[in-house]
Amino acid sequence: MHTQDRRKAILKELEQNAYVRVGTLSSMFGCTEMTIRRDLNEMAEEGLLKRNHGGAVKIGKNFVTDNVKDLLYSNLHNKIYIARQAYKVISAQDTIFLDDATTCLYLAKEIKKNEKKPVNIITNSVLLALELMQAEHVSIKIIGGDAAGNLSATVGQEAVEQIARCRADKAFIGVNGIDFTEGITGIGYPQMEIKQAMIKSAKETYVLADSSKFGHIYLSHICNIDQVTAVLTDGNLAAAFQEDARAHGFPVIWQTGAKKNEE
Repeated sequence: MHTQDRRKAILKELEQNAYVRVGTLSSMFGCTEMTIRRDLNEMAEEGLLKRNHGGAVKIGKNFVTDNVKDLLYSNLHNKIYIARQAYKVISAQDTIFLDDATTCLYLAKEIKKNEKKPVNIITNSVLLALELMQAEHVSIKIIGGDAAGNLSATVGQEAVEQIARCRADKAFIGVNGIDFTEGITGIGYPQMEIKQAMIKSAKETYVLADSSKFGHIYLSHICNIDQVTAVLTDGNLAAAFQEDARAHGFPVIWQTGAKKNEE
């Protein structure tokens, strides 16, 4: 079983029982207790559960929908690497937009860990705001609007208008497709509007996208390539896309140490 599938299953066990034991999970998934302990430790660091002796317990009411969990653990290691790269371009006292992409949630976790760098955040993600609410070095502005329950985020005209009244140093957005001719694209129209508003109101825009997003074109056109400061991706980016980036003079930053998902 892949790491991401096992961890989604662990979350489902917690939802049903509120407590899980290392030995039980080891037997259930046919893996070593060391593997389960590593899973639980890393999930605890991500704020998804609380570790205790012999296992883990559920943190409060778990309202993360199944489709968000699927996205959260898709290409898990690459998203964490991308988030760490993104954190490096943030300066102390920056005001930044973070959209509802799951990689932005991992960026929020990086921000939360590093208390010496104060940051001002504007976001439409309810999950992200909850993640950072107790972080004293972070100032949070939550964008209102229509609630998209399956995303745990806000969208709609009211949200777009609020973003338009804000100004930020940097915007960090997730996307579904990157093509050097057709530009940056996405699947959902409501999310497209949010991303476009953030791009327009920020001095710099960074796209957070794992290497699987390259070469794909989707219905909703978010922006042209020249509207993006850089794309931050993982170390699995195909050589052909690296060459395309160089040919177009476009900054694509990849980290050669990024891992592929474990099995």
